[in-house]
Amino acid sequence: MTCYDRALKLLALREHSRKELENKLRQKGCSADDILMALDRLEEENFLSDRRFCESYIRSRLRKSPEGQQILILRLKEKGVSSALASACVSQYFAEHEEEIDSLFKRYKERVIEKKGEEKAMAFLYRKGIRTED
Repeated sequence: MTCYDRALKLLALREHSRKELENKLRQKGCSADDILMALDRLEEENFLSDRRFCESYIRSRLRKSPEGQQILILRLKEKGVSSALASACVSQYFAEHEEEIDSLFKRYKERVIEKKGEEKAMAFLYRKGIRTED
């Protein structure tokens, strides 16, 4: 299987950042030149997009374990997304889905308070970057 085929197979499962995909292909034994050619081709064909990865990642994280904007930006940077792109995508997503996110955070806060109690819940939410003032 070629490096390109391996990358395409990984992208069929879920979106990946360029850096994340590069690391996985390196672990599978692909050469640096093959990886570079495969990733460039995938971007040209629009199969690989850091912007699309960001949007998918943000939706997934908010659905599974809500976090504030700064935490999401840090997580995206850990995945190899540039700081500028991570910030832009998170800001845009939060602006476009403000009411939905506010509602999500409110429900999440209520569940956490119910499980942990008010004081521990506030500390927990603070660490996740979620506003706790109402």
